Amino acid sequence: MRRSLKHAFREQETPNADMSQTSENSHFGATNSQEALEQFNARLATQEKVRSNAVLAIEYLITASPEAMRDKSREQQDGYFHDALDWLRNKHGGENVIYAGIHRDETTPHMYAYVVPIDARGKLNCRSFLGGAKALNQMQTDFAQDVGQPHGLERGLERSRARHVPIREYYARICRAEQKEPAVNVPEPSIRDRLNPAAYGQRVANSVVEQLGPRWKELSAKEQELGAARQEKREARSALQEQSQRLRPIVDVLRTLTPAERKVFVDIARAAGERIRGNRTQERTREPQRTKPSRDKGISR
Repeated sequence: MRRSLKHAFREQETPNADMSQTSENSHFGATNSQEALEQFNARLATQEKVRSNAVLAIEYLITASPEAMRDKSREQQDGYFHDALDWLRNKHGGENVIYAGIHRDETTPHMYAYVVPIDARGKLNCRSFLGGAKALNQMQTDFAQDVGQPHGLERGLERSRARHVPIREYYARICRAEQKEPAVNVPEPSIRDRLNPAAYGQRVANSVVEQLGPRWKELSAKEQELGAARQEKREARSALQEQSQRLRPIVDVLRTLTPAERKVFVDIARAAGERIRGNRTQERTREPQRTKPSRDKGISR
């Protein structure tokens, strides 16, 4: 939560944000990450007991296609986001929507909201809101009807096979796009070069090779590292398959055993392992100690 809130308030480096537009962002319910985190902890404190695997917060994302958002004025965008926030508060209770904000410093304006999923009985219960694909599908349909349609938006395609790009890969793509290849300077032809095009062509080729040489070496080194990593992966996969084949008979036997029989099997295997380790220790202690040659001057060599 702390890291996510720091991202929300731009309190950490955000590669995909235009920092010159960050002042246009909006915040509802908190003015910084620490304040939002305190409100989050205060809301959780109302729970007598929180399971170790409980979902403590839901982060909602409210947006639309880049084309749809570009066609809306700032006032129309704000109207859509405010209606969306009211919809979330009606769904979860205003006291459970601890903080929301609008990012306008990224490519497509969007709202995000942090919700502590406390149900009508006052219990932390995310499943009651988002339990299963059917509930999520229905929630998106309800949102499209209640909020999207009044603002001229259509529901997204149901049962779409599209998948979001992982955030790490997304940022990696941005960084690759920002890396510019080195410019190549081509020497201007002189009068002599015009009389001897072949010599000029050779001079241009030599100049290009000299300029791109460092970059070529860098890419070659990376290619070699990638090749070595792929070879290690192939060797590891082969070793894993070999080990799986060796253990398959044991696994097949274990599947047929009852829980009590498996326990007996494990106890026997553990005792056998201890016995083997003990035998190896005894063998090491019985090994004759090598004597070092004497360095006494009185002994003849």
